[in-house]
Amino acid sequence: MKTIQTAIFLAIYMLTVQVNAQSSIQPFDTTIDYDKVQRPCIQVNLDPEPKTLKNAWKDYLKDNYDFKLKGIGFFSNKDLLSAEEITVNQISSNEINFYTHIVEDENGSEMKVFVRNGNGIYITKEKLPNEYAAVSEILNSFIKYYLPKYYGEKINDTEERINKLTEEKDDLKNNIDEKSSDIEKLKKEIKNNEEELKSKKKELEITEIKLKKRKEKLERIRTQLRKL
Repeated sequence: MKTIQTAIFLAIYMLTVQVNAQSSIQPFDTTIDYDKVQRPCIQVNLDPEPKTLKNAWKDYLKDNYDFKLKGIGFFSNKDLLSAEEITVNQISSNEINFYTHIVEDENGSEMKVFVRNGNGIYITKEKLPNEYAAVSEILNSFIKYYLPKYYGEKINDTEERINKLTEEKDDLKNNIDEKSSDIEKLKKEIKNNEEELKSKKKELEITEIKLKKRKEKLERIRTQLRKL
């Protein structure tokens, strides 16, 4: 039981460390190849797998900013998610195109967000600082909201799995104890049967001797009768 408790503590501790590390991560400016041109974007690398992250990002934007990303769904799982000709007042009162590129990296997912306004200008902190700050705030808010939830589910899953393994271990131990008890009972029974068998064999030997003597006696009597 002590080993199981240690395993639970270590699993939760490692996940908590990951939560804190990921929650404090800072997105950074970089570029992405889009329409055969390098476009400015904001990048962040997160632990969740791409499809999981895409669905969470899509739901978050829909619930909080009332627009829907295309490219992820029941029959679709594209690297590039998009919402074109939409209005997000938190970013701009004019129409924008909102893009997110999510692919797998060595630890989880590489996520790049880039936005183009109605004039065809891609949002950067130099060209459109207010809009850039709004996009950054949306991404940071998502990270702060989603990662603790993601790792909380991971911790719950880990605890449930450990509890299940503990139950399986206890069941196996009880089964082994029962079998061991049955074996001991069988050993006793075998020993008793062996002793009984030995006793029966001895009785059989004595009975065979008695039978032989009775037969001999019977034959003598018959011989005597024939002589009369």
